[in-house]
Amino acid sequence: MNTRTLPNRRSTRNAVSSREAAHWESEASCRKVGGDAFFIESKAGIQRARAVCVKCPVLVECLLNQQVKDKGDRTYQWGVGGGLSAVQRRVLAVEALLGNRPNLVMARLLVSPQWSYRLRNLSSARWSLDGVVQGLREDGLMVDLVTVRVAVWWLGGEGSRLARGRHWRHQLRDHLDLIVALREKGARFLDIAVFFGVPEVNGAKAVSELLLAVAAEKEMAA
Repeated sequence: MNTRTLPNRRSTRNAVSSREAAHWESEASCRKVGGDAFFIESKAGIQRARAVCVKCPVLVECLLNQQVKDKGDRTYQWGVGGGLSAVQRRVLAVEALLGNRPNLVMARLLVSPQWSYRLRNLSSARWSLDGVVQGLREDGLMVDLVTVRVAVWWLGGEGSRLARGRHWRHQLRDHLDLIVALREKGARFLDIAVFFGVPEVNGAKAVSELLLAVAAEKEMAA
């Protein structure tokens, strides 16, 4: 199928169910490496594990399976699963609060030899994920931000929701409506910090202070 006509929200459920019938786990590349390699929490360890995952023939199935496990245990504290770190999987759970779910078939395509070079170039040249999405759409690919975010992570990029070039503290106010929406949907301050890709503790504090300042401004204006 021509990649440019691949539906943006194509379901991966059928792919998973057919793989399950064939015991997809037996095809996983990690079986040849050893499970311990995927539970090293250093940055270098995560990158080594991800390098194995991104070439795995059942990467999509693995991530979907890992998300089911994470749903039962919302700590997201341990190991690389489906090519993503615990923090990145936590971000996907926060994205889901907004109804944003990646098209993993498309994300897998973006890290294939056909598209990975283009994605890396766009990630280096554009100031934000929005810019990367725009570049891929100009190439004729129907992609959304969360799908591109997963692909960038799989390639070892940061995939931050914020643009480069300005300090993250200055950008949070630009996303006030999004922060408020996440709070209304039950996201914690730490969840919002990881969602935007900022330092967790300082980011959570900054989000809290921003909301307090906005509330105070509204009270004074009333």
